[in-house]
Amino acid sequence: MSFSVGDIPFFREYQFTDTGGIARHFGLVLLPETATKYQGSLLCCVITSRKTKRWSLILKSSSYSCFRHNSYACFDKKDLVSMSGLENSQQPKTKLNEDDFKRAYKILKKSLFVIKDLAYDPFMRAVIIYEWKKALGLV
Repeated sequence: MSFSVGDIPFFREYQFTDTGGIARHFGLVLLPETATKYQGSLLCCVITSRKTKRWSLILKSSSYSCFRHNSYACFDKKDLVSMSGLENSQQPKTKLNEDDFKRAYKILKKSLFVIKDLAYDPFMRAVIIYEWKKALGLV
């Protein structure tokens, strides 16, 4: 199973890097496994029903049929998630539409230079920016 940046898979076991907790969750793919050195893992940001104060993108339920309520991609919560935790049904559940993809890139790019998480590493940042630019047709 391969994923691209902007895909939204559903995990039966999504492990949160900050707490180590595991729960059923949607994630937004920031980097597919082919772009990282971590075999069988995706770099994702968590999608929740609660808006974060600054680093979130609203995903309207009217645009994404997999969400019952408006949801938020939280770019302040980036996790390296094992693909073994994916739900077995068809994946990804959906992908960002073109307008949301552009908005997500702007928020993501800013968050990479401010939030000190695993994506703060300069090499990881460069790969993320390159992959998103490639998906946007900018390189």
